[in-house]
Amino acid sequence: MKYIIIFHANLNYAYLTEDRYEYVIRNAYEMTLDTMHERFPGTRFVFEASGYTVEHIAQKTPDVLEKLKAAITRGECEFMGSPYAHPMLPNFPEEDGVWSIRFSNEIYQRCLGVQPHSFWNPECGWRTFVPAQIQATGYTNLLGDFEAYSRSCLPNGQPQRPEIYTKEYSKEPAFYNFGFKYDLPGTEKAIHFPFARIHGYAGNDLRVFLRTDRIAQFGVRFFMDMEGYSLEEYMRLIRQYSKQPKDEPEGALIIFADDAEYIGTNGWFRLKFHNQPDNTFEATPASQQKLIDLITATQSLGKFITFDDACQKLPALPEAVAFDDDSAWHGARASTWANTPMARLLRPWQDLVRAKLLTTGRELDKEISKLAWFHLTNSYNSDGQWPPTLPDAPHIVHPFNYTYCFDNLLKADLLVGGVDHSTLHTEPSVVLEEILGPQQRLILRKAETLFSSGTEAEREKAARARQLILKSQNTSAMRASDSRLLYPSEYAVRANMLVEARRLAGGVLIEKN
Repeated sequence: MKYIIIFHANLNYAYLTEDRYEYVIRNAYEMTLDTMHERFPGTRFVFEASGYTVEHIAQKTPDVLEKLKAAITRGECEFMGSPYAHPMLPNFPEEDGVWSIRFSNEIYQRCLGVQPHSFWNPECGWRTFVPAQIQATGYTNLLGDFEAYSRSCLPNGQPQRPEIYTKEYSKEPAFYNFGFKYDLPGTEKAIHFPFARIHGYAGNDLRVFLRTDRIAQFGVRFFMDMEGYSLEEYMRLIRQYSKQPKDEPEGALIIFADDAEYIGTNGWFRLKFHNQPDNTFEATPASQQKLIDLITATQSLGKFITFDDACQKLPALPEAVAFDDDSAWHGARASTWANTPMARLLRPWQDLVRAKLLTTGRELDKEISKLAWFHLTNSYNSDGQWPPTLPDAPHIVHPFNYTYCFDNLLKADLLVGGVDHSTLHTEPSVVLEEILGPQQRLILRKAETLFSSGTEAEREKAARARQLILKSQNTSAMRASDSRLLYPSEYAVRANMLVEARRLAGGVLIEKN
């Protein structure tokens, strides 16, 4: 068996602020590049980054960019591309996604001197037009998701893999569905060989190779040193899914295809799993040795190849692959990203700007029109509208990430000559309540409990926390202004008050796991 490792680098990450970009680049991306070069010269790997990420690496750490370029030149690193600002392609018109991918390609040419062959589709989100977007922008290989594939139906409505579908498919639009109820055999061909045909797509020469959360999510937990996720168990899992019949040609297996930030920092793992929302993107010094141990152990089983090699040099499966429209990785739906409160707030404004750009674009200077598309599609950034606020996970959107979407959309608005905001039916005060309200109420309840039964110091902090929450809940001036836009400062002030109140109250449960 051959093996593939993909490092997905994304500086447009929820809760990652620009003042921490160099820190993450150094502790995660540079550390990974250095480790692969110094400890495993000649070993092949895949590094994926959006145009936004590459541009910031070039601006903030040009020496790291040179290391990436050198790895590509040596033939050790295959660079994999993705849309410029990490939008969810299925949630926006086909043309818009093409613009975003082309903006990335321009950065790759300028900063790296390459046009990638392989494409990372954010969150593996699917719509029937996704393959056409990818081929139209010069790509020949696409990363897909095994769980989305195995829980999808063929065009005739019949489950593609009925034996898996009946056990694992769910109509519930949950973000995570890691309920692997089907005992997948280690000889599963769909995770060992590429697909050369896609149902519903008539184009040629686009190959799809599948990652699986059965392995990739174990990798994330391994790097985060989660209890029970040891190297021994990781390698047992890799060996389990490396089985092949004796008469079958040698295939490949993706052992890691997830956030590169988890190799060197904790990403926002502590927020999700440890209920520590203020402890994100901190260094994880043990990551380097874990990476060394993983590569060393895997090399004892077989050699590493690139994603392009897997797609183009391995024999393709005879059947076509299908994905349900609106599917995504982790058992989620692409529409989950489109239905967060911030996404629903921004979309009507985005549609107004887009409509005007389509009608007036020919009248605009060519470069101005292109710039308007750039900023409009940047406002589609998924993590600027993420995570959703759910009953068991009352997250808030980070003000920095939301500001990125808002500011890009405002720039696009101005470039097209402005749109009539009064026609919008959005209500910013309602959105504030949707996003901040659940945590505000949790904090308020805890503060009132502490105020009635805590120590003197706790009562003092609880009183301040209560005042901050009540002030952050006051949107009367906003409602009186009848503004249809939620300005970043309006959101940031209230969100920061909530964060400070939460600290004063000693924290509340953010997510149940």
